[in-house]
Amino acid sequence: MKKSQQQHLSRVATLPCACCGAAPPSCVHHIREGQGMAQRASDFLAVPLCPACHQGDSGFHGDKSLMRVYKTSELQMLADTIEALYE
Repeated sequence: MKKSQQQHLSRVATLPCACCGAAPPSCVHHIREGQGMAQRASDFLAVPLCPACHQGDSGFHGDKSLMRVYKTSELQMLADTIEALYE
């Protein structure tokens, strides 16, 4: 992994959860939008998620119902993450 990738992921992990707003540190979730089943998105296409939103039963690696509860999408969370990194 390049130094720039590691730095970016470290910065993303310091942000609050992009789904529910839980305080950091956050897990880093690579978005699945536009990816095939066995593919992982670039490290620069990552969003911060709390453990419940990331790997909980209702999270992104569960039934994804939290995304509907918070009325968001992976692309919207990516946009919010990029904005937060530049504030």
